[in-house]
Amino acid sequence: MTIHASRQFSEEHLDEDPQEVAHILEEAARPLLQSNIVECRGHRWRYSVPSSILPVGCFEVSARAPLFFAGDAFASNRVEGAALSGLAVARAVAQIVDKGGPRK
Repeated sequence: MTIHASRQFSEEHLDEDPQEVAHILEEAARPLLQSNIVECRGHRWRYSVPSSILPVGCFEVSARAPLFFAGDAFASNRVEGAALSGLAVARAVAQIVDKGGPRK
């Protein structure tokens, strides 16, 4: 099981030991679980939330071969935004393939 903390909780505990923070989350989750917790590991993603969001689905660098950037920094900083960004890249690549190769 993976437990994700809120942004506020994460910011409040950012400088604490990740394992200690994991135990805080474990204790909060314990009453909700219908099984024993066998192992608990903490991990911190310090830069898990983009500081700014680009208002496009993806970004393309036109070169000899196209290069696309996608992820949760495009359109929405949630997992849904990352998925939609990936779909935007898929559409762009399909368009290139349909036209017979990279744009000039």
